[in-house]
Amino acid sequence: MISLILTVSFVGLMFLRVPVSFAIGLSTFIAILCMGKDLVAIPQYMIQGVTSVPLLAVPFFILAGNLFNSLGLSRRIWDFALSVVGHWRGGMGHVMVLANMIFAGISGSALADAAGLGLIGIPAMEKHGYRRPFSTAITLCASVIGPMIPPSINLVLYGVLVQASIARLFIGGIIPGIIIGLFMMGTVYYYAARGLEPCPVLPRRSASEMGKSFIRNFPAFIVPVVIVFGMGFGVITPTEVGIFASVYALILGLFYRESSSKELVDCLAKSVLSTCLIMYIIAVSTVAGWIYALEGTPQKLAEWLLYLTSNKHIVLLLMNLFLLVLGCLLEPIPVLLLTTPIFLPVLHQLNVDLVHFGIVMNLNLRVPRICLQR
Repeated sequence: MISLILTVSFVGLMFLRVPVSFAIGLSTFIAILCMGKDLVAIPQYMIQGVTSVPLLAVPFFILAGNLFNSLGLSRRIWDFALSVVGHWRGGMGHVMVLANMIFAGISGSALADAAGLGLIGIPAMEKHGYRRPFSTAITLCASVIGPMIPPSINLVLYGVLVQASIARLFIGGIIPGIIIGLFMMGTVYYYAARGLEPCPVLPRRSASEMGKSFIRNFPAFIVPVVIVFGMGFGVITPTEVGIFASVYALILGLFYRESSSKELVDCLAKSVLSTCLIMYIIAVSTVAGWIYALEGTPQKLAEWLLYLTSNKHIVLLLMNLFLLVLGCLLEPIPVLLLTTPIFLPVLHQLNVDLVHFGIVMNLNLRVPRICLQR
């Protein structure tokens, strides 16, 4: 009954357009009151929810993405992608997708990808004759690669919740992220080849120009290489990846001297605000998860699903449909934090690989939000 009150109050607050962080907090507060528990339990479980060493990676990933945007380093990624695929049919669209694939290996956030490369790419695409709606759609769709290719904030949170290897989750997201990017580039080519959108072809750059662009901009995209090989061989942890990316971005920004001290201060302020918001959502979601666990809601859901069918694929299909619907209504992080503890008993009983499910869940929660933003 308390779980029902928590869920209904949360959904009701969301329909009243209450910010998701406050909606989770208020709904858990109402549930605690209905349980007759001491309110001191709320801060206790909130503190417990954020005292996890792997979560230290989250603020550093946020800071790294903001530093690359604020210090002008994302422009160098754009310049390199332009020299490689800018001459293809639908070239500027390919540039946006390829730049997002590279930048995804730095920020771990779809919002950082869309914000940083969108400010550069959309005006550039319009300047070359692309329509704004088409340019914006490519930017938003390409940003979905951000949480897939490592590092990924969503995968860090999922790994903490299910006690799965974050390194395995990161490595597991590489191939799906690349496949998504290639299919997006194929879609852009189809639109350009069929004349469905005006996509002017840019002049092909010579091999020497490509080589100079690679040498000039290589320091800006060395981070994904370090992440893949470092974590692949087990010599670096996710938290160390975040620290390395942040420090490296700061050093590059000072080396290229393309930003001011004011921009750096603004970047730090934005990073602090984003980190506080995410950590608060994690904290209050931990309290909600405790309430669900106390009432045995995850176990009851597992029994109900397995009563309907014992077919693993059908259960996973139902979960994915449920996540798609929630993804249309809420931001990915709150949905991930609230639903993962509920799904976990079902996944264990069906012997579902938690790394595989984490990759599927991560993508599933991003797609509907991108469609709605478009």
